Amino acid sequence: MAGFSKYHFSRIFKECSGYNFYDYLCLLRIKAAENLLMSKEHSITEVALLSGFSSLSTFNRMFKKKKGCTPSEYRALCSQEVYTE
Repeated sequence: MAGFSKYHFSRIFKECSGYNFYDYLCLLRIKAAENLLMSKEHSITEVALLSGFSSLSTFNRMFKKKKGCTPSEYRALCSQEVYTE
């Protein structure tokens, strides 16, 4: 769509943003998941799918890698913070 090969696009994207495209996309998806996890309206699986991950295992692995905890642990921590404030 941009008129570049995926390799050229990736190189330009990294030069401009400091991130490779895949890492940036994962970062955006994790941020979306963080917002969804703050309420208990959706299950963890629904959060994974709504934030753009195609599998629960990939979501769990990437979330833990980026945030240092699982999505379930993150949700529990968020609900504790709400009650202590």
